[in-house]
Amino acid sequence: MKINTLKIGTALVSLIIGYAIVHSLSPQKETVVAEKNSVTAQFEFTNDNEVTLDCIYGSVPYEVRFSAYQRPETKQVGVDYQRAFCEKLPSLGATIITLDFIDQGLREHSVALKFIRHQAASPSVEILASGEIINESFQQGIPQGLIQSRLDLSQAGFYTLVIEFGGGVVPGNEIVRIPFEVGVAL
Repeated sequence: MKINTLKIGTALVSLIIGYAIVHSLSPQKETVVAEKNSVTAQFEFTNDNEVTLDCIYGSVPYEVRFSAYQRPETKQVGVDYQRAFCEKLPSLGATIITLDFIDQGLREHSVALKFIRHQAASPSVEILASGEIINESFQQGIPQGLIQSRLDLSQAGFYTLVIEFGGGVVPGNEIVRIPFEVGVAL
C-alpha cells in the first residue's frame, strides 16, 4: 500500500515538474544525430489530470517514469495532445521525452541515453544492436532527478530508449529499456 502511494505521489510530482519544465522551455536548436529538422516551437500543455502508472519501467532501484509530449504539425482527429503519451505516440514530429528517476539514489549516477529505431515490436538485444541510433546523450549526474530530450521523430515505427546507469560496462539490472511506437492511431 505504501509503495503504491509512493508511486502515485512520485508520478504526480513528476507530472507537475514536467509541466513546469515544458512551460519554461525556450526555443533552442537541438542536436539530433539522424534527423535533419530541429524542434523550434515551445510546447504548452494545460491538461495534466491524466496520470498513469503504466509508464514506469525498470525495477527497484532503477525505476524510471517515461512521458512523451507531442505538438505535431499534422494532428490526428480526436487525439488530445494536451496530455502525456507513453507506449504509443500518435504523431510524427516535435516530441519531448521526460524521464523521472524515482529513486533519489539514482541522481548521483551517470546515465547514458540511446534512442534506437528498429523493425520489431518487442526487440531482442541483437535487434537493438542492429537498429539505427537516432539520438544519444550522456549525463554525469541527475541532480533534479529529471532528464528531458527534445526529438523530431520523422519516421513512424518502433523505437526503444535504452538507459544505462553507471557510465560503462554495467550489469543487466542497471539497464532500462523503454519500447514505444510512433505514428500509430490511438
